[in-house]
Amino acid sequence: MEDMAKEMIKHCGGLPLGVKVLGGLLAAQHTSRQWKMISENIKSEIVGSNVDDSSSINHVLSLSFEGLPSYLKHCLLYIASFPEDRQIDIERLSYVWAAEGITNPRHYEGAYIRDVADLYIEELVKRNLIISERNTATSRFENCQLHDLMREICLLKAKEESFIKIVSDPVSSSSVHSQASSRSRRLVVYCTDTFNGESEMKNSKLRSVLFISVGYDLFMMRSNLKELPLLRVLDLSGVEFEGGKLPSSIGKLIHLKYLSLYEASVTHLPSSLRNLKKKLELGNLLKLETLENFSTEHSSVTDLHRMTRLRSLHILIGSEGWGMETLPSTLSKLGHLEDLTIESHRHSVHLKHPDLIYRPMLLDVQSPSHLTTILLTSCHFEEDPMPFLEKLLQLKVVSLSYNAYVGGKMVCSSCGFPQLHKLSITGLEEWEEWIVEEGSMPRLHTLNIMECKKLKELPDALRFITSLKELIIDTGEREFKRKVSKEGEDYYKIQHIPLIRYNWQLAASEDIEVIETLPSPII
Repeated sequence: MEDMAKEMIKHCGGLPLGVKVLGGLLAAQHTSRQWKMISENIKSEIVGSNVDDSSSINHVLSLSFEGLPSYLKHCLLYIASFPEDRQIDIERLSYVWAAEGITNPRHYEGAYIRDVADLYIEELVKRNLIISERNTATSRFENCQLHDLMREICLLKAKEESFIKIVSDPVSSSSVHSQASSRSRRLVVYCTDTFNGESEMKNSKLRSVLFISVGYDLFMMRSNLKELPLLRVLDLSGVEFEGGKLPSSIGKLIHLKYLSLYEASVTHLPSSLRNLKKKLELGNLLKLETLENFSTEHSSVTDLHRMTRLRSLHILIGSEGWGMETLPSTLSKLGHLEDLTIESHRHSVHLKHPDLIYRPMLLDVQSPSHLTTILLTSCHFEEDPMPFLEKLLQLKVVSLSYNAYVGGKMVCSSCGFPQLHKLSITGLEEWEEWIVEEGSMPRLHTLNIMECKKLKELPDALRFITSLKELIIDTGEREFKRKVSKEGEDYYKIQHIPLIRYNWQLAASEDIEVIETLPSPII
């Protein structure tokens, strides 16, 4: 098998990409017979050609693509449809894949859409077909990228199969022309100069239409949408609409499963949306997994009661504090919740609901045990939130920002936050004292402390957190800054950290060294 491997490597054109992709292909084969078949396949494709010719690497990449199961082929073709060198958001991809039904249905039996996407991305990464790394804090793949050569192969395959049509920049470096068969069921647009909406949107077989950051006035689509009866995916991210009005014809898309208006210029939703097969009423979205900007001022907290599959929830507490009474018990029902953001913009709530403002109601109940991320902004908790938060044993990311806590002292006890990877504390105006007991946060990797001007000093126990690799400080008064400088008496607490960033510059008149970055290993 070793001899066969050496022979096949000769056909990789001397490119590391070819070797990696070939390795990924062979790793999925476990017998010498399978390896021999691949070797013979490669040889048969390049008979009569020079092994150093660029066509050799193309044959290897093409063979790797053909060896994929159909659902991974379709996933890869979708990734290739995004602009060259683009970091592609995997969460966005996951919903498109699920809505289209191009993935393996059995993988979705009881599973979460995002988990299935991570599974597929991992398979493609193992085969060295895409570039992606898991976020160390969330353990998820956040973004991915396709190598230029692999993208070219995928675009050729997509054109051959009439899988997708791309309307791109006519001067694109891609050798694959954007024009494809009118039989294509998917349309991706990221250049409006070459996009003719009147003709492109008349393909009644279209199942997916995606606009990628085009900033384009699509008023012509008002009449065209009704001509797309099979449409399942409509991504209008960044699109500008005439008068800010979404076309009323969208209500005729009875098969629509995914609609994205991310950063779109839309101020009015048509009443025809009620005609959609899946009603856009929160109380009916029982399988919803992600909900952002849920306002207690404009929505009822009771709508969340039945959304037991929620994994990510961003709550905006309205200026009147509505919904605070029932929010704690509601959160306790969301047993699969992983990411929780609570943001408050109450300016006059204390005048009407002092009992809700001056005690941390949200921290009184047993919170979901699956929580890995919690972000609290402007909540004005008077009680130290750390004793509660450190009991959430799965927490990996915690952020307290802009008076999430208005007290002066915080304590992180021994054995607290056993899984915490990142802690960010920003804009706590009254915070003066921080006590960290030895044994707390044993896996902390990143610590950010910003705009906390009253903080007197860093806790001594930071020196015991050997896992800490990154510290960003932009806080404190003159004395605090002097203490944590390289010559300061508190520097011993943080000198073990490989990366320290001081985001301040002291006045030249001060008798302190001006520090922005320090020499290696402190940068």
